[in-house]
Amino acid sequence: MLPSRNPPNGWFVASVPAPINDRIGKHIYQGWTPCMQWCAENFEQHNWRFVSEGVFEFRRADDHLMFVLRWS
Repeated sequence: MLPSRNPPNGWFVASVPAPINDRIGKHIYQGWTPCMQWCAENFEQHNWRFVSEGVFEFRRADDHLMFVLRWS
């Protein structure tokens, strides 16, 4: 299956649910911060972006694939 592309800009789109940390039985919601931190550590800044509510876009197909494999 080929990754989906955003027609207006041609970037590859990935959508993931927000990761949740569980500490001492209480859920602590951190949103997509862990995903964004991981992207910042692994990709060049201009090759990815957080759109909103778990939607990320990637300029390169291989970056998109790495993200999907890590966060799916």
